[in-house]
Amino acid sequence: MANVLSQEEIDALLGGLSGGQIDAGGAAQSAEGEVAAFDFSDQDRFMPGRLPTLETIHDRLARLLRLQLSTTLRRPVEIQISNQMVCSFGDFTRTLEKPSSLHVLRMEPYKGSLLLVLPARLILTLVDYMFGGLGKPIQIDEDRDFTLIESRVIHKITEEISRCYTDSWAPVHPVHFNPIGSEVNVQFINVAGPSEPVNVVDCEITIENNKATLALCIPYTTIDPVKEILKGIFAAEETETDATLTARLKQHLMESSLEVSAILGSATITGRDLLRLKAGDILQLNEDSEAPVEILVEGIRKFWGMVGAHKSNRALQITGIEEQKRDRP
Repeated sequence: MANVLSQEEIDALLGGLSGGQIDAGGAAQSAEGEVAAFDFSDQDRFMPGRLPTLETIHDRLARLLRLQLSTTLRRPVEIQISNQMVCSFGDFTRTLEKPSSLHVLRMEPYKGSLLLVLPARLILTLVDYMFGGLGKPIQIDEDRDFTLIESRVIHKITEEISRCYTDSWAPVHPVHFNPIGSEVNVQFINVAGPSEPVNVVDCEITIENNKATLALCIPYTTIDPVKEILKGIFAAEETETDATLTARLKQHLMESSLEVSAILGSATITGRDLLRLKAGDILQLNEDSEAPVEILVEGIRKFWGMVGAHKSNRALQITGIEEQKRDRP
């Protein structure tokens, strides 16, 4: 309790302040006169705020990449942006999954570059599906190298991602992303300094029951020439539709089953005649024998046709469409 003032010391201190014996502004003047060191290399001071247009670009990338991978693998692929955050490049590199394939994409016509990270889990899953596998879980060794076949698949996927990312930027600003180098050791990657702020985008890819994440690491120095554009809110055109949703809906419609039936004719009889019907009786229909028959799709008249045979089976030959036969006598 040596640091606690006694009542006598408190009274003496208050008396000195009131009597002018103690300068109350001395400490404040000393604090105000201190010079704070300013580090111009500290990039945290220049980190911009939220970039809504950049988020829109990445949402568009997820849609385009989902369509591209679904076409390549011939399997349904789901991709969503699971995380977008700002951190230093050094912090990002310390969290990378090992092993991973690292690719530098040049943002042309500007000088900056960004980093694309493809973890081994994603690469091995894609290789397995491309060569007819079922995407079974694979044990990954941190010290393994990528084989020649895996490297070729990596090159193909990198080209597709670069093309999709270029298309994602097209409605906002004309840039082109060109792969200029690849590595497996992050120490040889020089897209930003350890303390420089970067925007990290994680894309979670789901193929059936398999999940993996690819990442984009975008230094703020790379997008600095277009930062004013990215700070705004990009309004997509009203005519722009989700191509993936449209393609999937069309695929389901094309694979749906429909009931097709033909009406040979009709007749009107009494209840007495109905009760007298037996095997061998002939009902005379109201339609002419040479008249085309109605063809119904799910109970709705769509076509007209003629009854015949094809390869020993009863068949119908379509002779017209309903819209063309509305004025039929």
